[in-house]
Amino acid sequence: MFLAKIAILCTVLVLVSGNEEYPTFGGPKTLQGEELARSQETLQNSLTKLAAGEGPHYRISKVISAFTQVVAGSRDVYTVELIDSSGATKVCEVDIWSRTWLPNGIQVTFKCPNEPELVRSHS
Repeated sequence: MFLAKIAILCTVLVLVSGNEEYPTFGGPKTLQGEELARSQETLQNSLTKLAAGEGPHYRISKVISAFTQVVAGSRDVYTVELIDSSGATKVCEVDIWSRTWLPNGIQVTFKCPNEPELVRSHS
């Protein structure tokens, strides 16, 4: 009986523990390589759609880091150097929450230093 409990405990620990390569279910996963490149396309598509509407008008200078997470939909969070319409570069956190089954189901949140948080949505 004792060995059965130890076996169950070990199995549970293996299932709930995670690392960068195999993150915990629902936990954030750091993006690298090809996944990072695809994710950067997602960021660029959102910036392009927002610039065509009410803005903001940003271009990507450099993606510093990114992670993705399965939530109610998916969530990609970037630390990125952005270039604004005046040509100034700033490091911001951009959070893209995609719930494609909703109208305008992609919510983009910009958190830039010394600026109020900006939230925009698009389809």
